Amino acid sequence: MELPAKSVRIAIYGALAIGLWTGENYLPTPLPWLRLGIANVAVVLALDDIGGRGALAVFLLKSIVGSVITGRFLTPFFFFSAFGGGLSLIAMILIRILGKKCFSVVGISCVGGVFHNIGQLFFARFLLIPSDSLWRLLPILTLIGTGTGVVIGGLARLIQLRLPASVKEKRSS
Repeated sequence: MELPAKSVRIAIYGALAIGLWTGENYLPTPLPWLRLGIANVAVVLALDDIGGRGALAVFLLKSIVGSVITGRFLTPFFFFSAFGGGLSLIAMILIRILGKKCFSVVGISCVGGVFHNIGQLFFARFLLIPSDSLWRLLPILTLIGTGTGVVIGGLARLIQLRLPASVKEKRSS
């Protein structure tokens, strides 16, 4: 069995991300801004499978199409998500390049979770709330980002372990 072309894999990961993102946005949350970020499983899988450019395409599909579907395109929610997700993706790509042998998919996802929250804090601080007191949230958001990163990375790893052997062999060659 031959793996599909890169563009087909981007479409598959993108569809998965859009579906998960849209579904998660309709679930109740304990706090309006607190979400697990389950759609990032597709971004992490894409990063590990097809690299940074493919993961960027999946992230953009998720962010734009998902927010259009839910009616949140160009709202504050969209920009918080875009800033956090963009910084998260940059951090994950850098960690993947610089520390591939040191970080598993779970470790890369943890870095992404932390930097997602840092990106959102930067957005809030410099564009919405001009107060340095916002930085007091950094320790708790770091813990939350680490926890969500472990969950997302763990789910991504479980999916990788369930791939058929023929797909795993093609990916590693």
